[in-house]
Amino acid sequence: MPGKKFCLVGVDNDFIDLIQENRRSFIGYFSENKRFYKSINKKKWLGDHTLENWNIIKKKYNPNVLIAVDDNTKREELYKTIYKKNCKNFIFKKSYLAKSSKLKLSKKNCIIIQNYSKIMPNVEINNGVKIHIGAQIHHDCIIGEFSTIAPKALLLGNVEVGKNVYIGANSTIKQKVKIGKGAIIGAGSVVIRDVKDFDMVAGIPAKSIKTN
Repeated sequence: MPGKKFCLVGVDNDFIDLIQENRRSFIGYFSENKRFYKSINKKKWLGDHTLENWNIIKKKYNPNVLIAVDDNTKREELYKTIYKKNCKNFIFKKSYLAKSSKLKLSKKNCIIIQNYSKIMPNVEINNGVKIHIGAQIHHDCIIGEFSTIAPKALLLGNVEVGKNVYIGANSTIKQKVKIGKGAIIGAGSVVIRDVKDFDMVAGIPAKSIKTN
C-alpha cells in the first residue's frame, strides 16, 4: 500500500495509525452523514458515498480503495455499485497469515485483515471480508463473502461461515460448526452447534435470541 495512492471508505478509528504512517499516499476518506476522523484534517473528507464523488477522485488519482465499513450489507453494496474495480486486499503488518491461506487470497479482493489477527493454514477468505484486531481463524475454515469477524473472535478448525455473517467480539466458534448466511453471533458467545441462516444467537452455549 505505501507508495500507491489510496483512500478509505467509512470511518473506523482502527485505521488512524495506517493513515498517519502513510500520509503521503493517503488521499482522504468517504463517509456518510459527515462522519469524521477526529484526529485527521477535515479537508481529507471526500464526501458521501456517491458515484459522483468517487468519479471525481478516480479521475484525478485512480487510487486503491479500502472499505472500512463494518455493516456487511452496506460494505457489499458500496463494493458492487461504486468501488469494485479499485478495491484491494490489505493485510496489516502485525497480522499473521499462513502461506497456504495467503495464496488463496490471490484471486480475491476487498479483504481487510487487521493487526494481531492470526490466520492459520488452508483458510479460505472470500471477497469483502473484514477481520478485526486480534481475531484468530484456525485451519481449514471458510469465511463467506462480506462477513465481519470482530476483535478477538476465535474460530477453531473446519468452521464454515456463510455470506454476510457478523461474528461478535470475543466469541468462540467450536470446530466443524456451520454458520448460515446473514447470521449474527453475539459478543462473548460460545457456539457449539450449527447456526441457521439469518438467525441471531448469543450466550454460553449460544442459543437463538431472534424474535419473529
